[in-house]
Amino acid sequence: MQKLYRASLGFKSQKAAKKPAFGTNVINSLSILITKEKILNSSFSNLPVPLKELQAINENLSAALVTALAGNQLDLKVAVIQWDAAFTLTANYVSHLANGDENIINNAGFTSTKNETVATAKALADTKFKAAVNGYAYSVS
Repeated sequence: MQKLYRASLGFKSQKAAKKPAFGTNVINSLSILITKEKILNSSFSNLPVPLKELQAINENLSAALVTALAGNQLDLKVAVIQWDAAFTLTANYVSHLANGDENIINNAGFTSTKNETVATAKALADTKFKAAVNGYAYSVS
């Protein structure tokens, strides 16, 4: 059975305070990939959310974390929702471009995870079941 690597979406469950550091790592990693890939004409430069927008969304979340300390939780909630949506789109796009290659996913700053590419067949359930309790046979159908 062949394994397919995808970008993990585990970052969505991180606390809001840890997301900007993760976002900065992804942005820096993607910047390096785009610079390298311009030579190879790859599709990393066609991200669904451009790097400048990712950077702005990441900075917006950082600013919302500071204002949340002053009591403004609404801005933080909105910023987290925007951040999650942008980085989820980017992670899915990287997974698509990687086509199962773990190194590409890791080089883009995401964590790779494995999924099976071939579904396993379920075992057929026997429709007639017989059980013995205290020496007496019972049949269930």
